[in-house]
Amino acid sequence: MQKRYIPVAIMTGVLSAIALVGYILPVSGEDIPRRMLLPNAGGAVVFPHAGHAVDYNIPCQTCHHENPEKRTNVQRCKSCHGTAFDDAFVTTHAASISDNASCVTCHHYETAPKKWGHERHQSELGLECTDCHHKDSGIEPEPQSCANCHDSGAPTGNKAETGTPPNLADAVHARCVTCHGDIFVSREKGCAKCHILKPLRDTVPQKGVVKLNPLVTNCAVCHGKPAQKLIPGSMDAYHKKCMGCHEKLGKGPYGKKACTQCHTGK
Repeated sequence: MQKRYIPVAIMTGVLSAIALVGYILPVSGEDIPRRMLLPNAGGAVVFPHAGHAVDYNIPCQTCHHENPEKRTNVQRCKSCHGTAFDDAFVTTHAASISDNASCVTCHHYETAPKKWGHERHQSELGLECTDCHHKDSGIEPEPQSCANCHDSGAPTGNKAETGTPPNLADAVHARCVTCHGDIFVSREKGCAKCHILKPLRDTVPQKGVVKLNPLVTNCAVCHGKPAQKLIPGSMDAYHKKCMGCHEKLGKGPYGKKACTQCHTGK
């Protein structure tokens, strides 16, 4: 390089660095990034984050599913979308969650049993004790509390193994489904018919450590599907959220022919 071009190259580098810093720094006085680079196989997307959050006044929970009021941050989209929910995730994800309010984005309900009407089943519906309790007197000489033999545990849906009592949830569900199959077919929509559903978003404290009931921390307990099938991948999540909003407003890029308006060249 000729010496006369060195100052120009240095100045270009300095100005580029200044521009880059100004491009990515958070908005002044806000914990909001100006722009975000979203790399992907279809071509990177430069997302004007501050433009949406500040200029268009879009609430954080519209995209992040959680309200950052009185907090300084929200979870990154890829904390859940596009994540492999394997054993490693289960053991480490709690440490990466910023606060309790983020927990309830996914773990949104606690459950408790309602009074299911023992007397009503017996007197009004004409059921015998052994219609629900064991008919085999060798297993249960006299009807007693199910919890006397069945240990507490989350529903697994697995068939009981010979010689091993299923956990309490599996035992009760297996007995109830013989008459109330319609409730179980509707999965999470049917839970409220037998369980009190307490929304954790309304009850979990902002500070301190929340202890979630292990009976409901597995999505499949109520939804019938593991988290991997319930939570869309990052591409599907971005497309649904971004293009869905643009299409609803009739503004901005959406549709299959608008790819290049968001995606830069590979």
